[in-house]
Amino acid sequence: MLNRFRPAKRPGHPSYSERACWPQRYRKGVLSGILLLLLCLGLVACATPFGGGSQATPTAGAATPTAGGATATATQSVLLGPRPCPTAVQSPAYWSGIVHTVAGVTSVARVQCANLMGTPELQALVTVTHQGGHALDVHVYTHITNPNPQQIFQLLNLYDGDAVISGYNTVLTAEVNQNSALNRGRSPANYQRDLFREFKWSDAQQTLVQIAFPGFFPDLTRYQAEADQAAVNQGHDPWKLDAIKVAQALAASSSFFNWGADAPARLISGGGQHDLNAVVEVKSLHPGGSTIRVSMSRLESNTNGGIWEVTDVSSPTLSISSPTSLARLHSPTTVTGRGPAFEGVIGSLRLLDHLYNQVGQAQVRGASGNGATTFSTSLSYTTDFSAGAQEGLLMLSTPSQADGSIATGTLLKVLLT
Repeated sequence: MLNRFRPAKRPGHPSYSERACWPQRYRKGVLSGILLLLLCLGLVACATPFGGGSQATPTAGAATPTAGGATATATQSVLLGPRPCPTAVQSPAYWSGIVHTVAGVTSVARVQCANLMGTPELQALVTVTHQGGHALDVHVYTHITNPNPQQIFQLLNLYDGDAVISGYNTVLTAEVNQNSALNRGRSPANYQRDLFREFKWSDAQQTLVQIAFPGFFPDLTRYQAEADQAAVNQGHDPWKLDAIKVAQALAASSSFFNWGADAPARLISGGGQHDLNAVVEVKSLHPGGSTIRVSMSRLESNTNGGIWEVTDVSSPTLSISSPTSLARLHSPTTVTGRGPAFEGVIGSLRLLDHLYNQVGQAQVRGASGNGATTFSTSLSYTTDFSAGAQEGLLMLSTPSQADGSIATGTLLKVLLT
């Protein structure tokens, strides 16, 4: 009976019964080929890139209910810099009830989103202004499309403040330090923002913690550096694109070496138009002067027009072993290192604040009277900002025995508390 339903044999093709007698391994091969084809088609579909060719990182539970009942799809990858907020939560009005603003007293000024926690989920930076005053409050939330977002960070009462998301997924803040040398004694109308801080997510502490920007000249902080980059992009200060000129400007600054603008400099490595790093040697023209080596990198690793930021200044004869770069200091702090002593004295330590002003100083005496030796020196300092830490610099220098000018020195980036 079943033979009725078998198709007729076509010329040149085996009959149904003949095909039924094909070797078993051949039939298995055909089946394997079909399965392989289906598998390949599935892989091609899964590997389709998101966003014009960048592979996305899948996120579990990508569909998240929002406060309005709609469904928002979470971002599928971790990218640097500000990201578009989900439509349902992008307006300042949405956040007014979450941060508990009071009509006529406080209002949400701005909402920005980014992968601040280093995961595919977006976080929201929400700034709140005080009407008729100068205070700015900073709030950061996660699970931002949930009915009740979770606050993971806040910073209150920044005078004439500002807060933005950096190109490194950190939060940058700016404010007026009313007690600084720049603003002390001025009227509020003439205040200038002068204190800049940076906060990065810490898995260990489950919040944003203050960190130090690795660079320290021509910009001490990332907030200032990104503003400088924007200005250079518009044609201002082109010297910041020249590694030799940046090194000479540092050596000429009265805050550091005061060697004058004509101090000779030579490129040791890098420094080309599309190089990421550079090392420049600068020589003092003062009697008995020596040299320094200035190491720098392009801001945000941008080799297509990124400005140079100095990250290290070393000396052929001086070194600091403790504290380490970017360390958080407390007064008094102990500084150790090596240097050449003359009649027991190596030189001096200076601690500079966020305006490059000296806030601490100590003479450095060697463990032995003359020649290369070690040192351990206690350094006390007083800062004019008490609401947190500020970025600063530790400088060790030795004088010229001929005229007392700075012969050489080394600089270290630190956080002052």
